[in-house]
Parts: sequence; structure tokens; C-alpha cells
Amino acid sequence: MAASVSAAELEGSATPREGPTVPTKTPITNAADVAAVPGEGWSNDKTRGRESANPTVVAMVEQQFPGALAEGEFIDKLVILLEQNNVVVGDNSLLATSFCCDEVNRSLDSKLCEAFGGQNFSMGGLAGFPFGGVTSFGAFSHHIPKPGGSAVVVYAPHVGVDSTGVVGKVDRRGMPASGACCGSACAALNFCKEQLEKDQAEQFTPQVDFLDAQQAWVGQALLPHGKEVVDASNPMAQLPRALYTAQKEAMHKIITAAAPGNVPENTPLVLVGGIQINTPTGTPDFFLPLQCELRSPAGEVQADLLAELTDPNDTKWMSPERPNDTSETISG
Repeated sequence: MAASVSAAELEGSATPREGPTVPTKTPITNAADVAAVPGEGWSNDKTRGRESANPTVVAMVEQQFPGALAEGEFIDKLVILLEQNNVVVGDNSLLATSFCCDEVNRSLDSKLCEAFGGQNFSMGGLAGFPFGGVTSFGAFSHHIPKPGGSAVVVYAPHVGVDSTGVVGKVDRRGMPASGACCGSACAALNFCKEQLEKDQAEQFTPQVDFLDAQQAWVGQALLPHGKEVVDASNPMAQLPRALYTAQKEAMHKIITAAAPGNVPENTPLVLVGGIQINTPTGTPDFFLPLQCELRSPAGEVQADLLAELTDPNDTKWMSPERPNDTSETISG
């Protein structure tokens, strides 16, 4: 299988950019603290706020990923929603994430950690697939604070939108031009194209070489969705959706197998899935929520919270100290 993209695919013609400035923030451990510490909510990162956002990027995000929330807004809304549903956040919660290895995804990791105890259990690998599997979820379950703790799992593939509005590329720190994002996803799509061009009678043999085992699996997982991605009006926008579908199935299987008997009794388990959208410096990264469920310790769905999380008319996430702050929103 094609394990990597070519140099031409990894390079683009976007304008070079400088690296992001990462601000130091006061740790916030629950929803009440968002109001208690003026200007310190996760959505109040002025270095990546609406004031300086690239309008071309924002317009493309709105067009191709309607319903996407700015990264900080997503976390603020999630924290408020969970507390309203009696889910503990802060020091007594444990976060697990399944995001791609790509360095552009660490911002979301860091901000989620601020909200959920300061650390995260990492399940993810290339393209965001939960390669840690049943073993990692079982270990994560045994690390959940008890009694009275909570478990929050967030997973997502990712895609870039560069400074010229091209979906599937991102402007990286220190690079002269934008490049593929997600590179693993692009390589998997190339693999799918190769397979689709072959005679149907030709059998596909999965690659088992340990040296690139994750990429082999990404390609294999994408293959059933390959044609729908290739035939889409914007394949790069459809690609993360196809990967999300595959990852959702994988995460469901993992939780079904590993949650019963491992997640502590009376511990709420929250499962959040979506698509990360990486952007240039000066524009907030985004998250498109596609799943938000409250589950029992056995992994059974107890409540679907997605509609509440994505309600565009819900402004409870905004701090009373900053009622007009829309620094990381893309709506109105």
C-alpha cells in the first residue's frame, strides 16, 4: 500500500506564516471558574480569536463543515453541558483522547486537559484512530479517580484548511508553504484509489509490517469508504467524515469490550466524537461535534447530548464576565 504522500502532495503554494504564540492561562477546573476568572475561559484566547481570523478560512470552514465550533467554544460548551448533567469535571475527572500524532493537534489536547484534570490518557495514533484499543481503554478505566470521578473520552480525525482556503492542507510553523493535513489520511486515500483501479478479482492483502502497521490499518479502514470519498464534490472535506465513521465503529467496539467490569461503579462515561479542523495562526482551530453521549460504566448509552452541545441558540457557555465575547465563534 502507499504508505506516504509524495513531496508534491506535501507542498503547496500558501503564504508562509510564523508559529503560534501559546498563552499561559490560569488553570480552570470547573464551569463555575469560567465565570470566576475573567478573561480566562478556554474560548478567550485572543491570539487565535475572531478579531484577527482569516475570513477566507472561516468562510471555508462554515461552507464545508457547517456546525463546527471554535475550539475554545466547544470546550466551554462541553464543560457547562456536562455539569448540567451531573458529570464531574476538573480534578476528579480523567480524560482520554484519540487524536492523530500530528503536532497541530496538541492545542486541543492541551485545552481539554485544562478542563479535565490537567492530564490525558492518549489512545490515538495516525489519523486519530484509537490504536491503543481494548488494552488502553482498560488501563484508562483503572486510572479514573474514585469514588465520585468521571471519565471523558474525545476522539476525532483531523483536516486542515490553509490560509488560502484549501481544504486538506495546513500552514505549519517554519514551513515555506502549506502541506497535507492529515498526511496519513491523504496517504490512505491514495491507497484506496490504487485499489479501486485494480481488477475486482485481485485480492487485497493487508500489510503486516510492524514498521508501518498503523498506516496499513488506516488504509484498510478507509477502503470501504474509498469510492464515496473519491466521488465527493470535495474529497478532502469528505475524507475526515469517512475516517470519523470508521473511528466511531472502532471506538464503539472498544468500549463495548472494555468498559464492563473496568469502569468504576457509578462513574459516568462521556463519549465525544467529531472532526478537528486545523487552521493558520490568527484563526481559531475548530471542532465539529458529531457524537456526544452519556454512558453507563458498562458502556451503555444513557443520554444523547449532541443536540444540546451543538444548539446555536445556547449561550450559557459564555461567561457572565464576558457576555459579548465571541472571540472564537463562527456564528453570526
